[in-house]
Amino acid sequence: MILPDLLNESARNWPEEFALISRNEQMTFSSLETRSNQVASRLRRLGIGVGHRVAILHENSVAAVVFYWGVLKSGAQTVDIPYLSGRGNVETILGECCPQAIVISRPQFQKMTEGGMSEFLPGILLSERDFPQPGLVLNRPLQTLEEIYAAEESDFRPPSLEDSEAAMVIYTSGSTGRPKGVRLSHKNLISNISSVNSLMQLNSTDSLLLVLPLGFIHGRMQLLTHAMIGGTLVLSSGFHFPQQLVDELMEYQTSGFAGVPYHFTSLLERSHLKEASLPDLRYVVITGGAMSLSAQRSLSSALPGVDIHVAYGQTEASPRITNLAPSELFRKCGSCGQAIPGVRLEILAEDGTPLPAGEVGEVVVSGSNVMCGYVSRDEASDGTIDQQDRLHTGDFGRLDREGYLYLAGRKSEMIKSAGERIFPVEIEDIIHTHPQVVECAVLGLADPLFGECVVAGIVKDSGSGVTAEEVRKLCLQFLPFVRVPREIWFVEDLPRAPSGKIDRAKLAVSLESLRDQSRIETTGSETGVARPAKFH
Repeated sequence: MILPDLLNESARNWPEEFALISRNEQMTFSSLETRSNQVASRLRRLGIGVGHRVAILHENSVAAVVFYWGVLKSGAQTVDIPYLSGRGNVETILGECCPQAIVISRPQFQKMTEGGMSEFLPGILLSERDFPQPGLVLNRPLQTLEEIYAAEESDFRPPSLEDSEAAMVIYTSGSTGRPKGVRLSHKNLISNISSVNSLMQLNSTDSLLLVLPLGFIHGRMQLLTHAMIGGTLVLSSGFHFPQQLVDELMEYQTSGFAGVPYHFTSLLERSHLKEASLPDLRYVVITGGAMSLSAQRSLSSALPGVDIHVAYGQTEASPRITNLAPSELFRKCGSCGQAIPGVRLEILAEDGTPLPAGEVGEVVVSGSNVMCGYVSRDEASDGTIDQQDRLHTGDFGRLDREGYLYLAGRKSEMIKSAGERIFPVEIEDIIHTHPQVVECAVLGLADPLFGECVVAGIVKDSGSGVTAEEVRKLCLQFLPFVRVPREIWFVEDLPRAPSGKIDRAKLAVSLESLRDQSRIETTGSETGVARPAKFH
């Protein structure tokens, strides 16, 4: 089975059910099958098919999904580029992937061509409709959906493909380094969504409100899952105003919602989620990072009777690695669950030997979900894929005796202070227990004495009187002295990557700047308190 088979079967089994709903458009499975066939037919006439790539630089929309399925049906690989990427990042990705064409929206085209035509854009442009400045595209043919729908036949026959062939290229967020293009096969993705659904038991009556960008792996996973089950994907208008998302949950009456911790904490703090009537909401999925235990309890209280799943994964794993069932949420506090069916977890020491239950080491994954490799082809030389085809995640964690995974933190985020290996998650969990702390991030900054200094950036409740010394004393109750933050900075918000995760690299630069600009107050130890700072 290959990915287009998912859509084909749903179009055959549920032709008149809605596959997609947005604020301005709805599309049934039958129509999605027909329209994507027409796109595939056009791509074939343009000479694009097996062995080629088509980039997608587009906001979430029905048109973007039609193009996505059309590219897959043509036999070409999709290359997802996050639509919030800067021009330089887009140029780097296109230069590495060398796509034959690009699906691009009007706003993205304008952003990429400010100051004139950008030479890095592929030779063929595809978009929903004509651009407002047609003169900019005279040197490149522009294929619009309107013209494709009017001219192409819908009886397209896809080429024969092996499920081991790459279907998609997804770029990692690059929050701690250069984004990497992850090549995922049809088998990688279908095995992963099938395993996850064996646990969640979704069916054609289910629907999900999608706020995650389709250009990220978790967005694509939701799209593919609902294509597989014949369920409906509702495209949210966005997350600029959390209350708007609550209103959409009420309006569309979806049975599911998935988001990163930032989405859920924002809903709890900046919307009327607790007062909302959501009788159709059956489950939510927390993915893309750790959510504090106190926030999980608040979410459970705000959504009585709603199943809360906690998931852990990586783009390189297609993406899901573990799932924590709702029944285990508070029995296995702090865990991200057990390996999903077909996935094997190991915890390895630095020398590669397996570690017993309870000991912290690197999380290593094997199974049908592990990627084909990077576009750069350096997965073996950089140690991401070993000789046994195992994925070295770069995350540290431990397994308990029942096989539940507890993450300690990223290898790249580990702080080395006074000879100690310190993981931010442990400290963040303690700080999050303070009732007036909304959010926090801990990282290491250069220090001449200790090597690295443990530093915390904290967002507190508006009007809160919590002090740095108060937070420090809280940490001292539960942590060794060396792990207690030596500097604590109160900020208005934490910088975020387009994926919604905290951008620790940007936070480090900002806190270093505040260090230089502000006088550190001393309160018995070197604990810094900065004026509120807002990061963008």
